[in-house]
Amino acid sequence: MLQKKIKFTHAKFEYFLLQINPTTELAEIESKLNGFKKLEQKNANIVLSIDGEIQHSALEKIVLGILIIANKLELNFHAVLRSNFIHVDSISGIQVINMPESEKASDHIFNKALLYSDPLRSGMKLENDGDIIITSFVSDNAEVIASGNIHVYGEAKGRLVAGSNGDKTARMFVGKFNAELISIGGLYRTMDGKLPDNIFHKSVMISLDNKNRLIIEPMAY
Repeated sequence: MLQKKIKFTHAKFEYFLLQINPTTELAEIESKLNGFKKLEQKNANIVLSIDGEIQHSALEKIVLGILIIANKLELNFHAVLRSNFIHVDSISGIQVINMPESEKASDHIFNKALLYSDPLRSGMKLENDGDIIITSFVSDNAEVIASGNIHVYGEAKGRLVAGSNGDKTARMFVGKFNAELISIGGLYRTMDGKLPDNIFHKSVMISLDNKNRLIIEPMAY
């Protein structure tokens, strides 16, 4: 899984968290990293997170492969995230780091919610320091950025970014889910390929779990 613009902010640096498991192939990683080009990101810092146990030799192979891909895409492979199975301080010249602490969301004062009733067309961008409520739909290649929560009553394509100030408790509620990219609290994920039937064009809630993974849950009515 790639959490696209896998991004968390710490000490004024942006990191893009690439989450994979031990069976993820390099071709899949390259395809997912190519998704960053949708946001026209260059020289972005990539942090690799391995979900599960992996042998050191296999991890070295993955790290070297990502280095080649990142260089080709003008992305900076910054670090590997430490886990219960990674105890060294560097892998093939890439540092191993702990997850930075995000800024406390409680220090931020939200403005009132923004209610938007018109369709958000392709190429448009809607941003608010607080919640955003869209009673119509979000087209592909449109972008919604809220420091609080996002509510879309109609179909949501395009890019949805909630908790843009680093608030990992923010959530998104979508009437018909078909987004190309989602983000909460600075962690991003591209929706590559066909979406599973239980969430495609379904009502969903999106949140972060306690392992900083983006979770998409169908909502029953």
